Amino acid sequence: MKRKIIGFCLFVLIILVSCNHADQVSEKVKLLFEYQAGHIDEDFEEEIEEKFNVDIVMSINNSSYPGYRFKEELTHNIGVDFFVGEFIKGIDENIMEEYLYNMAGESFINNYYLSTIEASTSSNGGLYYLPGPSYVYGIVYDKTAFEELGLEVPHNYSSFVELINKVDSMNLIGYEPKSNYDDSLEEVKIQAFVPTLKWSDMFQIIFNTMNYDKYLKGIKNNIWLKNYQNGTESMYPHMEGAANKYLSLFEDGVISLDMWNTKAPYRSSKLYEYHTSLMTIECQQGYEYNIEKNIDNPDNLHEMRMMPIYTSDDPDSSYLYAIPRSYFGATKNAMNNDKKREVLLDILNYLCSIEGQKLLINGEDYFGFLKGNNALDSSFYSDVKDTIESGRIINNFYYENNKQKSNVERYLHISTPDLVNGKISITDWLLGADEQRNLANKEETLNVYGTCKETLNPLQTAYLIGQAYLYKFNADIAYVPVTVNYGTLAYFYSGDITDEKIHDATTQNSYLSKAIEGDFNFVIVNITGYELLEYAKKSSIYGAAALAGVNMKVRKNEDGKVEYLKLEINGKELDLNKTYKVVTLKGAVYNAKIIDEFENYSFYDIFKSYIVDQLGGKVVAPKDLVFED
Repeated sequence: MKRKIIGFCLFVLIILVSCNHADQVSEKVKLLFEYQAGHIDEDFEEEIEEKFNVDIVMSINNSSYPGYRFKEELTHNIGVDFFVGEFIKGIDENIMEEYLYNMAGESFINNYYLSTIEASTSSNGGLYYLPGPSYVYGIVYDKTAFEELGLEVPHNYSSFVELINKVDSMNLIGYEPKSNYDDSLEEVKIQAFVPTLKWSDMFQIIFNTMNYDKYLKGIKNNIWLKNYQNGTESMYPHMEGAANKYLSLFEDGVISLDMWNTKAPYRSSKLYEYHTSLMTIECQQGYEYNIEKNIDNPDNLHEMRMMPIYTSDDPDSSYLYAIPRSYFGATKNAMNNDKKREVLLDILNYLCSIEGQKLLINGEDYFGFLKGNNALDSSFYSDVKDTIESGRIINNFYYENNKQKSNVERYLHISTPDLVNGKISITDWLLGADEQRNLANKEETLNVYGTCKETLNPLQTAYLIGQAYLYKFNADIAYVPVTVNYGTLAYFYSGDITDEKIHDATTQNSYLSKAIEGDFNFVIVNITGYELLEYAKKSSIYGAAALAGVNMKVRKNEDGKVEYLKLEINGKELDLNKTYKVVTLKGAVYNAKIIDEFENYSFYDIFKSYIVDQLGGKVVAPKDLVFED
């Protein structure tokens, strides 16, 4: 009997321990992760969850104003824990300081080159985001042609200029098409260096790189840059020497005004396909472009390599210029939670490793700002190995606080011909940049169409949009799924109703302009109540869609899905067997019979008109959609 009691006690103890262990295993930290489409690997969620034993809720920022959405989420405490995307660069530094976690004291930032950390540091000394994988730009050159012609790879600025002059004096002849529309070849002189300067981004790379050492590098220059971006410093006289350096590139024959008309495809074809140039400014994708251009003619394939951009004859004056594909970081709220803080620090540390950075790029050749970059394993980078290992990589930046405008860069680029031709002085050129900086930093006067009393969640936002459908079109029900395609995932934030807020709510999918320009067709379909609920269940990430015109009572289950508790239309329960006239976007209910179709209607215009004309600019949570606690 005693043995039976002992055995029973052991059995109970084992069960209790097992249950306790099971509870511990199942108790995962839940994290809300926000990202932009195309900026992370498709396995990001699975790998992070498995590696750190967390439960990640993925939230895609597909807004036409991604920076606006992220800012509103932060200031309205929507609950984002960590993020990956370009949208962070458009956020005001004061908002970052208040809502984002400052990583300046963390050891994992030492994995980055110092120049990268300096470029990511805000004017108040905070480090609220770090760059992920990037496009890295240098001078891509034709190694095969260099060897055939007996040309040496330059090692400083003077030898680069000498190389250009030597090739010019050799009067080499090549052949390329007369035009894009003519397959016949014409004889042309082979050029040493043909970048495209048709757009301001390439001007930016050349101007910033060539002037980095003297005018942009180091603490003193970095303080000047931050102050300039904030509007308290001037381009003149700080950048007067930079302007003179820029003009010397024309005098030395490195660049010419002809390059302002050179298109990128022509530049690439000359180097990779027709071999009528020997060098261009290109990112790491030059390796792939070279192969693509010669896929049908492998005998024409030359070996390409990347060399650095030499800025002077001083030692260590070679640089590469990098444009990050995205940035990442965490929110202060998340870090104030002890459980989240512990695991988020582990995740951030991992994303600051070469292995972790691979999850921050989606199917493209990647280059990181990390020390020990494994890109060096490729022969394509053999001539820039020292440049990379020495951390001479410039992180892309803009000369104004509103980093989504780049007014200064566009002005300096487009006014270069006037500077070169002596129509404006260096002083006026630089002061003109100040004016553009001031315009970019100036707070825009936003159109305000009314006020939203409270923040609406995505299902409530979808219902509000559905009410706008019914305002415009004659139907029984409006169907708006809570999803990327054919619906919305947006919150409608409390406060002033501006163009940004309306655009954000009416973004339909990743092809952002379609929602605004009216490329979607509205349709009215005949569909049964049963079929409508089946579509809602399959298409919405909430497990339910907004059915405007229907009195909805819903609740959220433990999985975050929404369950319908009551659906009534005109005071009667929604009849699963009855056919209803439903208005929605074409494709949302793809097998339903279309009885009417409306082309060239702007979703944005319909929604704005409903808010202004029907609601008088006063938006509240839809009363016909009730959430049960």
